[in-house]
Amino acid sequence: MATVMYIPEHRQNRFAMRAVINYCMQEYKTYDSKSKRKLVSGINCDGENSFYEFMATKKVHGKDNGVFFYQYVQSFSPTEKITPEQAHEVALEFAEKAWRGQEVLVTTHCDARHIHSHFVINSVGYESGMKLRQSPSTLKKLRKLSDEICIAHGLSVLQPYQGGRNSMSTREYRARLRGNSWKEKLAKDIDTAMSYSGSKDEFIRNMSILGYRMTWTNERKYLTFHYPNGKSCRDIKLHDEKYLKDNIERELLQREFPGSDKQPTGWEALRELYEQHHRERAQSKAESQRIADSYSNVGNEISNLAGAVSKIVENDTEDPDERRKRIEAEENGSDLGTVLGLGIGIIANAVNEIPEQEFDYEQEEYKTREEILQEIFGEIDYDDEDYDDDEDEGFTMSM
Repeated sequence: MATVMYIPEHRQNRFAMRAVINYCMQEYKTYDSKSKRKLVSGINCDGENSFYEFMATKKVHGKDNGVFFYQYVQSFSPTEKITPEQAHEVALEFAEKAWRGQEVLVTTHCDARHIHSHFVINSVGYESGMKLRQSPSTLKKLRKLSDEICIAHGLSVLQPYQGGRNSMSTREYRARLRGNSWKEKLAKDIDTAMSYSGSKDEFIRNMSILGYRMTWTNERKYLTFHYPNGKSCRDIKLHDEKYLKDNIERELLQREFPGSDKQPTGWEALRELYEQHHRERAQSKAESQRIADSYSNVGNEISNLAGAVSKIVENDTEDPDERRKRIEAEENGSDLGTVLGLGIGIIANAVNEIPEQEFDYEQEEYKTREEILQEIFGEIDYDDEDYDDDEDEGFTMSM
């Protein structure tokens, strides 16, 4: 997303104008390593010589006094997928449409996280000789023009800037542009909570999980969100009607009791996302129950196995004392551990009863410790008593 900002310049003379132009044209700020070019251009003038052309125009028309220049910046969000060269092309199109008949220096800075372009405008028209005038509505018009150009280039834009008591301030507008507006973060977290909430209680719980408190009473007209950083914000300050208390309550009521109210709430798009999450949770719960049932079946199979083991070991050769213990275990609730333990014991005894094979150990070739060391280390015999770690000077460790 991009926005346009006015940079007030209180010092108005030839020296101040030259200082601003030199700043905007700094090579390390304007050089684009990808396109291998310096992003400095001019509208109705040569960008590199803009200061001299500005002054020449003023001299010709006898207006080298008063306001010498104006400066604006078109800045893109760090998250916007745009190259410096593309930003420069957008800036040139914007400058040509915004200040017709004026000489404009256009430079794009790509040394910061957010790519931005500077516009230095000569206050005197190069043909008409008329002074450029700015009004309180100028910035609003320029932002609208910038949005139109960005949309045409497939770029994102901020919601329209408006004046007024409950509208977005210039400070917040710039904060949103830089991506560090806490109110914008609050709005996104409300969206997240609403994506998983089917009732008022669930919404309050989900907001609490995200770190927020809320003042939500029947007596208050507004819903107040308390941000984790200690700041508070009324719903009316989030610049979107869907965040108003009435719309949130109406939306949650529709989710909890479908069909109860058909009035639009502004949450229709996220309602579909909530329903998707709700279906996924239901499926997950059903799968968990299925797994639990399968474990129950496995337990039954193990119990049946225990019964089978008890029958296997129940034969005439079973030791009377072991038989008594097995019967007591079965009568006391079929202790699975006892039964299996007895079964394993019987099997182990059976294995032990297999006649031991005769091995001729004398025929096996066994090597002495010295012979093994000789094969591995050659002539060196590492005697445990003589080996000292401190004497191994060839060993080093890198941390």
